[in-house]
Amino acid sequence: MAQGRNVVIVGALVIALLVPVLLSAHRHTDAWSPRHRVVDEVKYLPTGRALKATSLGYEQFVADMLWIRTTLLFGKRYASQDHDWYSWVFHMIDLATDLDPEFKAAYKYGGTMLRSEGVFIDQSSLIFGKGMVHRPDLWELPFGIGMNYFMFKDDRETAARYIAMAAKTGKGPFYLRNLAASLQSDSGDLDSALIFLQTDLESIPESQKKAREAVEVKIIELKYLIARRDAMDVVTEFRRLTGDLPENPADVASRGLELPRDPFLGQWTWDPDPKMEVGTLISTNYCEVFTQLAREHGLGRLTFASCQAELVDSP
Repeated sequence: MAQGRNVVIVGALVIALLVPVLLSAHRHTDAWSPRHRVVDEVKYLPTGRALKATSLGYEQFVADMLWIRTTLLFGKRYASQDHDWYSWVFHMIDLATDLDPEFKAAYKYGGTMLRSEGVFIDQSSLIFGKGMVHRPDLWELPFGIGMNYFMFKDDRETAARYIAMAAKTGKGPFYLRNLAASLQSDSGDLDSALIFLQTDLESIPESQKKAREAVEVKIIELKYLIARRDAMDVVTEFRRLTGDLPENPADVASRGLELPRDPFLGQWTWDPDPKMEVGTLISTNYCEVFTQLAREHGLGRLTFASCQAELVDSP
């Protein structure tokens, strides 16, 4: 009975502290006001010390409440036009891990949430780094920082150092050491990036649908870019043998060469975008595939001018 009363007391105290924050989050997820920004409200969030003082030994319970609300907000606001709400997400993850320093899910998936749209990369690394202090057994945390440096900061040396740390835990995939070594070379950027993303996807639970979708779309794009790179290598070889480009990409067969299969099940053709170098390839199905992805996942406009036009003209 006493324990039950304590839970009630703790719940009441938590609600008293968090109601203003939760109401604020609700307002920003359902009726965003341009005059009122989440970054301003972050100033008034309770500190981890204040929450600990009122949790009466139920820190994990309070941390779970914060984490659940954070994941709900992420699911609602992901791919929206504004990014101010990421400040709220970061601070709530920070609070949850203050209360429960060994909160595995908050470190692993919280760090992934923060960098999902290429936003809050430094804060993502801070969460991963905070987790490394309290959970040195989790290879995903140094791996996450390594990915941030490689994918978003173009810092291969620092990325390699963190990947090596992930390998030293002895609990990650067998190829981590080789990946760390490959990052020290100047080749294989796309292949290394694909390994990063595929490994990242494996670490994201099915419940984190939006985070998984963001990584899945990037994997689709990378597989296409790798195939296009390999096809371009064949065209370059044809040019070396003949001194000129073939009239059509498939004409490389006249010299015994073969283009790799288009992953989008189309044909390789010359990219019509005038901004691209002459001889750049594109799949005939590229626009169709990525226009559909843009519609489904809110990716915005695409890189190639022809696809941008298709998005603008389509209903």
